[in-house]
Amino acid sequence: MRIFKILGIYSILYFLAYLAKKFGHAGVSSILFLFLALFLYFVEKKEEKSNLPLCGLFALGLLGGEGIAVLQLSTLSSSWTMESWLSFYLAYFIFYLLYYIVKKLAFHKNLQSEALSISNPFSSGNEKQIDIPIKDERKKQRELLSFLKLCILVLLGISYLCFFIEAKVLGYIPLFTEHTPHAYSAFHLKGLHYFTTLFVLVPMLLPFLMRLEKRITAFGLISFFLSLLLPILLVSRFQLLFSMALYILSLLLLGYSLQWKKALLLFLFLLTAYIVLTVERAHSVSYLLDIFAMKNKNIPIFFVQPYMYIANNYENFNLLTKEVESHSHGFRMAYPFLTLSGLKYFVDLPLSYPLYLTKEELSTLGILYDAYYDFGILGVGVFSAVLGSLAAILSSLMKRKDNPFLLGIIAQFAFYLSLSFFTTWFSNASSIFYFGISLFFTMLWQWKKQRLDKDKAGQMEGEQ
Repeated sequence: MRIFKILGIYSILYFLAYLAKKFGHAGVSSILFLFLALFLYFVEKKEEKSNLPLCGLFALGLLGGEGIAVLQLSTLSSSWTMESWLSFYLAYFIFYLLYYIVKKLAFHKNLQSEALSISNPFSSGNEKQIDIPIKDERKKQRELLSFLKLCILVLLGISYLCFFIEAKVLGYIPLFTEHTPHAYSAFHLKGLHYFTTLFVLVPMLLPFLMRLEKRITAFGLISFFLSLLLPILLVSRFQLLFSMALYILSLLLLGYSLQWKKALLLFLFLLTAYIVLTVERAHSVSYLLDIFAMKNKNIPIFFVQPYMYIANNYENFNLLTKEVESHSHGFRMAYPFLTLSGLKYFVDLPLSYPLYLTKEELSTLGILYDAYYDFGILGVGVFSAVLGSLAAILSSLMKRKDNPFLLGIIAQFAFYLSLSFFTTWFSNASSIFYFGISLFFTMLWQWKKQRLDKDKAGQMEGEQ
């Protein structure tokens, strides 16, 4: 009953926000959407007993972003179609519904498994566990620590090697160019650049490293520095913010609390780096204001830029619903898999589709864009159902804190839900690549851990 109660409140407030916007009260509509996003976040935070409730984060990203977008402060904005309103409404409704359905099914399955293991004396659940002595457990932790350090070195090593190859072939490093607005965009060697950006996965491993070592070490600090140096050299604001966000999310997943002094220090660092990288990108304020086309020309650029990075993505989606001539029938969502597998190089597939953008330079898209492009509102519904189901599975794995790469996958997923207003994360080749690499290391970690447990158990049985 709780699920339907929350969805009922959600539907009523969403409808009221819609009516307020339709009758010209954009400010009221914005307040209602922002209140709805915060309400859902805090309700889910209390229900999940977690600072990272995935349903709550999706509400902050999708509905919070919608609350900002309905203000429509730019001349690029236009009246939203009914398809846009329905897509945004159904996305969260279906996500939430499937999240709790799958979670409930998984809960009952776990209960049945436990009951079966109790009733069946021959099941593995009833087997005696061998207690490993403390000294052997410490040895196991040391071996896992060494293995984690090796994984971090491999990720950094691959990133720096590929970065130097790209710099050598292309003949420049983005940070050291002058008056080159698109230096980073052009700094790509096809296929290789995915590996250049693997450094983004390093910060998410460092909280687990700190947990194993029980302190901050020189290795951890140097790894952190090297992982943040590359996005600065690349002049990539997103990768810098992404790396730091994964670090903070991993800290929270491990149960660490972020003290306000450290949080302030991180914020100041990110703000400074963001400003420096923005300057290095060589985009003048007049150039940006001309692109953003604000109705009120007196709004400061440091308000305008983040506003447009959120609001215009909803306008791009709305434009898609107005102008799409034919749907892509799954090829937009499948693009990263066809690209990363190399299939598109061997089979002639219809992968080139026009982007519907309010302005060519404003090419970021919301999380629902490709799902709608593929199958319309039906595509949004199916995508939201799959996303909600995956969120439920990952949420059930949050309590497992013995695999840093699994926590990293959850951190990435949480980040993408939080910034669901920004781009098509789950049909983005880079995002899928990071998930794939993280999954590979997750399985590698589990294999290493099980092998150590098996060796210890076999050794003890031999001694007995």
